[in-house]
Order: sequence, then structure tokens, then C-alpha cells
Amino acid sequence: MQVRDLEVVGRLRVDRLDVEVGEHLLVSGANGSGKTTLLGVLAGRLQPTSGTVSVAARRVAELVQDVRFEEPGRSARATYDALVGAERAARTPLAQLGLVPPDRHGTPVALLSVGQRRRLGLALAIAAEPDLLLLDEPTNHLSLALAGELEEALQTTPGTVVVASHDRWLRRRWAGAELRLGA
Repeated sequence: MQVRDLEVVGRLRVDRLDVEVGEHLLVSGANGSGKTTLLGVLAGRLQPTSGTVSVAARRVAELVQDVRFEEPGRSARATYDALVGAERAARTPLAQLGLVPPDRHGTPVALLSVGQRRRLGLALAIAAEPDLLLLDEPTNHLSLALAGELEEALQTTPGTVVVASHDRWLRRRWAGAELRLGA
């Protein structure tokens, strides 16, 4: 992935960013520094005001901060199965990921807590088997134990991973490259 002279007026400016295939990058900075905006541009959800962005990944998956589902009355399991497809759901069932408690698999997503919806969103991103995984504040609403498991999983992920976070615990333990925004 290459970024050159990227600007989203009033929100973000990045002169140059190169992320190689398989590299893990932490994007850090205070609230409002442009972390979420950068992920949105990399995912293709947001258009830059100027500059160029080249993302060569075939499959991009993104965990956004405010996870919403089109069919809120559908259960967590049915949502997962429908969005990842039958083949992937059979290969990587929701229960195997350990992100959503089994007693919540039958619960409509509208009745899940914010944290449970984020964990379902993370399960969907992982199951997509992306070449590029974009995670916006992935430790929000996670227990310390689950955050530790996420950190371990990220370290062994062969794909390219970009994590946006201001979480001090995650930043202290991060082993990959780091881009600090607003510094």
C-alpha cells in the first residue's frame, strides 16, 4: 500500500506512507488526529480531497468503531453465517472464534451490547480472510484477557494489518511499525 500527499481537508494529512505486504502498522495519535479517517480512506469508504492511495489487496476487511448491521432482528449466528457465506461459516464457525459468548449466538444483533456487536464485527472481519485487515480501536469494549488474545492473534497473522488506536496498553506492547498522527 502506498499513500502520497494524502489530504482530507480539516481531518488528515499524510505526506508519505508505505506498508509492505504482511507488514503490521499501528496508527496512533490523540482523538481527532485522523486515525479513523485514514482507515476509511484505505478501505475506500472515504475519498481524499487530494493525493493518491494505492491499495493492492484483493480482500480488505475493516472493523469500524460503530458496528451496525442491516438486519438488526437477525441473530448473531444468522448474521455471521449470512455475511461470511456458507462455505466460510462452515470452515470457521462463529463458536470457534470465541469472540461472541455462545449464549448470545441466538440473540438478535439489536439486543447485543455495544461490545458484543464489535466482537461480532471482528469475527466477520477475521472470517473474511482478508489480505488487508483494518482495525479501528479494536481493544474498545474488550476484556484485558480478550485484548491479549487479539494481540497474540495479530502477531501471527500473515496478512497486512493496520490498527488505529490510542490505547496505551496496546501501544506499549506493539512490535510492528508505527505512524503517529498529529505529532
